[in-house]
Amino acid sequence: MTRSTHRTQVAGVTLDLPMYRDAETTEKLAQEVTQRIREIEETSQRIDTQAFALAAAVSFAAELADAREEHRRDSADAAKSLTAILARLDEIIQSFADAGLQ
Repeated sequence: MTRSTHRTQVAGVTLDLPMYRDAETTEKLAQEVTQRIREIEETSQRIDTQAFALAAAVSFAAELADAREEHRRDSADAAKSLTAILARLDEIIQSFADAGLQ
């Protein structure tokens, strides 16, 4: 299956990017990358587009790693809460059974 592409600019370079969801979303992602590169450029004393692009990639990777860790913690917290709810429901069911109210 051939993946469709979307022609857009990232930091002034025209690229045929793989489509992510749809053209609008792909364009938005390209704009986010351009913005991140511009932010990095503003703090640099020299012009090095490749270095800026790599720094932007590492920055996005770090954000992704943080999001994954947060998701892992949230999932663990949810599982712990569900286990506590299940234990409490078991207690309630047992109390009904002990009272002969099943």
